[in-house]
Amino acid sequence: MSFVENLRQRLIIGQVSMLLYSALAAILGKNYKTFLLAFIVIILMSVLLNRRGKNPLGQEKVPPETILSGRKVFEEENIRDIQMRDEGIMRDMQEQSKFTMYSSLGMVAAMIYFITLWKYIDHLHLLFFDYLGNDRLALFLAFLIYFEGIFIINQLFMLWAIKKVGKVTVMQVPQKYTVTDKGIVISGLVGKTTIQFPLPEDTFMNVSEKRGFVELIRHGKRSITKIRFYTKRVKRLEELLKRYGKAKKLE
Repeated sequence: MSFVENLRQRLIIGQVSMLLYSALAAILGKNYKTFLLAFIVIILMSVLLNRRGKNPLGQEKVPPETILSGRKVFEEENIRDIQMRDEGIMRDMQEQSKFTMYSSLGMVAAMIYFITLWKYIDHLHLLFFDYLGNDRLALFLAFLIYFEGIFIINQLFMLWAIKKVGKVTVMQVPQKYTVTDKGIVISGLVGKTTIQFPLPEDTFMNVSEKRGFVELIRHGKRSITKIRFYTKRVKRLEELLKRYGKAKKLE
């Protein structure tokens, strides 16, 4: 499911990340290298977690080669024309856009905090050093409190966004995808996402021949995940998802 569902995992990863950042910062000290390192580590960890995590439907990720080793039965490479003709897509994306806007405010607030309070790390460092007498440990704790502030700001804004929107709808619209008898490979800008067959039992299929898409839907506690596959051959894709994916049509 989406990142909104994994509250416990997000908290654990967040705390481990804060400890890692603080330890590295305590070694490097308070300088521009530490400032840049925080961004680099955050990006690397995000990429790593995205690769090792689950796919949008909550399945364990498998390499694209595993899916593509099956018999290819369907492929769409350019769905933009079909998508542009769907007048209802903006309405469907409205809730997700609101959630993104609200949660993005947390990133802005965290950035302001990051820049504004950078200079106060020295004060915390001296405070802990006077009490503990250990320079490295004092610097580690100073950075830990500093980074924890960023984490708390992001989490509070995330919870606020969920409260404002309610159950969050997270929709993905693949621009290119391949279907084999083993699953689906979605090609994106930064990599490929795989969906295995058969689909999870709680995944349903929504079909709109008029608007030109077949949609996979899965409900979680806090979110609704939708993967919308636009195509000119709606009936054919629907048939294949029923046959190989064991997808149940939404009534």
